[in-house]
Amino acid sequence: MPRRTLPARTASLVTGSRLPPLARMRRYVTWSFVGLAAFYTVVFGTILVVEGASPTLVAAVGAVGALVTAQSFFWERRGPWWLTVSTLFTSYGLWLTVLLGGQNFVVLFFFGITLGYVTTTAPLAAPRWLVAGLVLALVPVVLTSADDPPVLVAQIVAVVLAVLAMYGVCRLNRYAFDLYLEIDLARETQSELAVMRERYRFSVDLHDIQGQALHVSRLQLQLADKTLDRDPAAARQHLREAEQLIAQTIAETRRLAYGERTLTLAGELANSTELIRAAGIELEVTGVPPVGHPADDLFGHVVREATTNLLRHAQAERVTIVLGPESVQVVNDGAAEPMRGLSGLARLGERFGAVGGTVTTRLAGGDFRVEARAAAAEAARPTATATATATTRSGAARETSTGRSRA
Repeated sequence: MPRRTLPARTASLVTGSRLPPLARMRRYVTWSFVGLAAFYTVVFGTILVVEGASPTLVAAVGAVGALVTAQSFFWERRGPWWLTVSTLFTSYGLWLTVLLGGQNFVVLFFFGITLGYVTTTAPLAAPRWLVAGLVLALVPVVLTSADDPPVLVAQIVAVVLAVLAMYGVCRLNRYAFDLYLEIDLARETQSELAVMRERYRFSVDLHDIQGQALHVSRLQLQLADKTLDRDPAAARQHLREAEQLIAQTIAETRRLAYGERTLTLAGELANSTELIRAAGIELEVTGVPPVGHPADDLFGHVVREATTNLLRHAQAERVTIVLGPESVQVVNDGAAEPMRGLSGLARLGERFGAVGGTVTTRLAGGDFRVEARAAAAEAARPTATATATATTRSGAARETSTGRSRA
């Protein structure tokens, strides 16, 4: 078998050369905050140099900016305590020194963004800590402008708006990231559910394939054992039929494993006919199947499951399969009491319900009836419908004319 190669994008994901979406989002947000802090450090340092500030103050802005930039790496979680404490104290000290010295108070950014990081991260993510930070930010404003009420009010409003704006940036960013975490969790849950649904579908198909075939093979072997002494030729025939059925089951299992198996109503009708006849049960097929119906595979599952159940649980002598434009019925006369353990039909009922159909079972006078109905199909091509109908009618006539073939 030639070796398969993965596409470049898929191979990169498998080998880990690309980060998962959540990791990329976290990296993007982190470096956005780090870049913002570094950018404003350079800008504010330049502004102070242009205004003629002392080299000591410019160096202090650079040092505080470096601490705030380092703190930005921990916007999502609590950073080292020493870094948090030193950043808060130095940024507030810079704000206090600059405002009392009459310098440009744009350096409030350092204290405001640090306060935003701290008050949006546990254990200090509470409104009271934000209020405490606002009060501290207003202390130097009150000390420097208490004698001029209009200027004091203007500066208080400006400081409050600036601090709240930086807090809002941190809070909104965290809110958006939390939403992204929920979306990522939902996507992961959806992927897990898809895997579980596929495993469930695979287990159901495997049950349908092997459960039915193994039961019929057991019947064939029992018949071979009973007829071995009096009719060796018939016993060998039963053994050959069991061998053929096992080989067919292996082939279907292989196709299922490789995703090559398709189930149709016509195929299941033919398969069930062979199995029911092999068990020595009289079979009659009447009506016209729902050709080209969107639920064709579901109808096939119903025929397969009903055949498996009657071979396992019933003592039927006669089986009738009635086909309609939007329905399939399977009736057997071997159910003396309600059949138990029909979980496969219950699961099929759920699948039919998803497409607007129903699966019902009824026991009356020893006859057990399974009926599956689905919504009306779209009109098929006339030629295809006519051909399929004629073929099915001729096959149904042959089924009806064939009598009981007890072994």
